Amino acid sequence: MDEVVTALQGPSEGKKSALKKFNDNFPTYSTDGINSTTLKSCLGVLFDNIDNDSIQCDLLLFCKTLVREKRVADLVSPQLFVRLLEIAQLTNIHEGAGFNATSLQARRAVFNISYHNSNCQAACYEAKADLNLFKELQHFQNTQELDWRVISCKMAFLLTAVSVPMRNRVIENDALSILTRVLVETMYSPCQPHVAKIGCGRKRNVKQNSVTLADDDLTICSDVFMAVFNVTLHWDKMSGKMEASNDVTTFLHLIRCIHAGVNFSEKNEKYQTMIAKFLPIMINTTAQFPELFLPLVETNFSGPQYLGRDMSVAKGLLRHLQHEASKKSGNTMILMSIVSVLNKLTMLRAGRKYLRSEILPPLKKVTKRPEEETHLVKSKVVKLMTHVDNSVAVLASELIFTICKHNVNRMIKYTGYGNSAGLFNRHGLMGTRMSGVAEEMSPDEDSDTEEYKASEPDVDLVTAGPARENTALKNMSAEEKEVEANKLINLIDGMHRKGVIKPGGIGEDGKIKEMDLAEQMAKMPDIESEEEEEEDLKLDSNAFFPRRKES
Repeated sequence: MDEVVTALQGPSEGKKSALKKFNDNFPTYSTDGINSTTLKSCLGVLFDNIDNDSIQCDLLLFCKTLVREKRVADLVSPQLFVRLLEIAQLTNIHEGAGFNATSLQARRAVFNISYHNSNCQAACYEAKADLNLFKELQHFQNTQELDWRVISCKMAFLLTAVSVPMRNRVIENDALSILTRVLVETMYSPCQPHVAKIGCGRKRNVKQNSVTLADDDLTICSDVFMAVFNVTLHWDKMSGKMEASNDVTTFLHLIRCIHAGVNFSEKNEKYQTMIAKFLPIMINTTAQFPELFLPLVETNFSGPQYLGRDMSVAKGLLRHLQHEASKKSGNTMILMSIVSVLNKLTMLRAGRKYLRSEILPPLKKVTKRPEEETHLVKSKVVKLMTHVDNSVAVLASELIFTICKHNVNRMIKYTGYGNSAGLFNRHGLMGTRMSGVAEEMSPDEDSDTEEYKASEPDVDLVTAGPARENTALKNMSAEEKEVEANKLINLIDGMHRKGVIKPGGIGEDGKIKEMDLAEQMAKMPDIESEEEEEEDLKLDSNAFFPRRKES
């Protein structure tokens, strides 16, 4: 660092070589051990040389690397930041022409600084960098430089995320329409939204009848989807505004892009990254418009359908759910988002019935527990019911309960009482309340096959798997069983005394609650007194009704 500062303060011959040496080794660069005074001095020298054309590009690359760390970005002066905005062409309106490597590095430096420095975020608002950026995105199709397209979309996400005033301002200036147009131009041909664009990194995958995008296009789509989420954060207000202005075309194009995204291949990790970005948008929109994600099928439709509705989105989400749940360390946010969207799709009768047919197909001969049938979607969802993240577990349980039409007995049959106990407790369906719930629900088609009915007596309702004989106690004598029982009692008593477990029971509301052990013991009848009363009754009966002696 000191070497670069010294070179920048010296003659021009050594400046370029010092910057080149630093930039070539920047992956190993760190400001650890460098005090604030040295960093301020470095930024001051940088500002003094920023208009030196011979080293400007190298200098901006140096600046971009330097401000990656928050402690450096917070030291950037307003004068330096405003000059970076000018070089990055964020203070004027451009139409996708005349961009160069210098402007690109300046825009990357602005991105890093704006991410950390709140004062510079305010400077972006004052300079109207957000409005200029979105006006530039209106001519996105004219921009040929791929790196410039990528950083522009990243800036759109960042500025709508870190600053509420900038977000509100671009919303008022038709931000959703601009971002949706960028998505359409990246994923589809502008003139034919349903036809894939050949070339520019896009190709038609005939086998899956879907669009395959290049990695850079996937990065662009991911950033734009995040920006769309930011501007549609309060979707109820946005949808009302669009309806009032009859501007539903934008929304339909956005839904169409999400449809395409759901049906992308799940083999590439960049696809999974993009999926994680548009799932929050689906959560916001499916609550109000679930029918748009399961539209009515058109003539000669060849995709998955159910009750006259297109089930491509539902099927694609189930495929991604299986893929993510099969990983050793699946992304919790993706799992939670997918299950949340599936829950909202059950608001439609066709969606609920289709998901039931896919997740809970008719039962056959029971040879494994539901979570062990790894070839079925059911095994993934049942496993999620006991996920370590409680939010995922709750959503997965609610999904199963909904497609079971809130029928307790049916849910136990498919998932087992052990997997469902947490949901029953939340809904107050523990204990005696369970018997009356199933009778109140409307009857559904019989899903039991002859194979299942034949094996039903051997099914363990706790695990929903085959009942297993307890071989450990099979060959024990009565005395050995009593010893084992006493060991179990001592273990439970020890855990209770140490506070590991607490006594509980089912309350009047049908939920498990903690109970006072002493109070419960006091309510229990005295066994010895009952035995004495029985002896007294026997004596009294013999006194009044003596037995007749046998002759």
